[in-house]
Amino acid sequence: MGAALNSVGERIREARQARGLTQAQLARGIVTKGFICQVERNRAMPSLPKLQIIADRLGLALDDLVGEHRSTDLTYLAKSAELAVKAGEPARAVELAEEAVSLATSASERANLHRIRGTALDAMGEADSALKAYQTAAATAPPDDLELNAAIWVEIGTVLELRERFNAAIEANLRALEWLDRCRHAEPALRPRVLVNLSRVESTLGQADRAMEHAQLALMAATDSESLFRIANAHMALGILAREAGQLERAVEHCNRALDLHRRIGHEQIANRILNNLGDVHFAAGRVEEATDYQTRCLLRARQIHDSMAVAVTAAELARYALLEGDFQSALPYAREGREAAHAVEDHVREAVAGAYEARALFGLGRHKLAERLFRRSLRQLDQREALAKLAHVCSLYSEVLRQRGEVDRAFAFLRMASERDFKQLPGLVGVPRGE
Repeated sequence: MGAALNSVGERIREARQARGLTQAQLARGIVTKGFICQVERNRAMPSLPKLQIIADRLGLALDDLVGEHRSTDLTYLAKSAELAVKAGEPARAVELAEEAVSLATSASERANLHRIRGTALDAMGEADSALKAYQTAAATAPPDDLELNAAIWVEIGTVLELRERFNAAIEANLRALEWLDRCRHAEPALRPRVLVNLSRVESTLGQADRAMEHAQLALMAATDSESLFRIANAHMALGILAREAGQLERAVEHCNRALDLHRRIGHEQIANRILNNLGDVHFAAGRVEEATDYQTRCLLRARQIHDSMAVAVTAAELARYALLEGDFQSALPYAREGREAAHAVEDHVREAVAGAYEARALFGLGRHKLAERLFRRSLRQLDQREALAKLAHVCSLYSEVLRQRGEVDRAFAFLRMASERDFKQLPGLVGVPRGE
């Protein structure tokens, strides 16, 4: 090995030890611990973008490691920015992308950098700023760069879904598919991502047949792409849809396949969430004890790893199980935990459903006024977002409460809306104009 390689390895080791970092901590999200070990022993050399992330973590300039300044190289900056997002350092990615934009000369380069910047902002939880960056990318991208346009529109669809603009999210993903259909050599894993996104949003809007069709196409595309991550996500989508369709054996098969793949590729958080799906399947099959065990395991682990989304979903499901058993005392804390966790991650659909479970538990415990306020708020939230399947579910739940209160006509009106999926009368029945 040459002197420069030796010098880099020694500088990394000395700086790491001086800052009290382990090799695993320095490697996180970039390379393996073993690779860092090889670098420090002068047997390997990271790429420049990876060296930039390592230098950032060590509090050094890249010059301090390699003895040369490369920050004005456009390709290097773009790759470093993308790597920073994957390494969990989105703020650094924003800085690199913004520096690179000033150097970009072609429309494709500028559009791609705006896309990267949007991805970083999304990772920082700044969804509105991310959407603006993606929209700038879409306006900048030349029409002959088919893959780039597809990549931008799938990101737009993802953020729109996050902002609960579901119909707009479907339109964005369909536009991404149109670009992919015209592109012969696009990144293979891009198509299954778009299809899973479409399936998920369509399911939220109650479009079960279209959701199933797109999930099946996603599995085919993911298999062709040989991406284990995309294959696992397609199986997970199919598992959820099969459960909703009452195809319980298929649901178990798909969920177990997704669980195995996510565990194999080390995605602990996603694997844990699949336990929630399996719990739902067992509950639908009447296996309450097994379902409760899966959900409890998922909730406990979600609390440990601070996965608020999984807490929101699983706590709400445990509340639902308790409500069906008439155990209002147990249902109430689960529903409240689920509602608060969903609010924290700004998932207002799940917040509304958990709020409805909380309302049902409160009604069962005799706290009728608070229950009424929570029910009305949940119905308005779901109506505003046109989440038809969830809205039908909450209408049925509220109908039961109204019937018990002796309000037979209103109970029937809510039950009819739930069965027909026609909610035009809802604003009048809850006393607030649609869209308020």
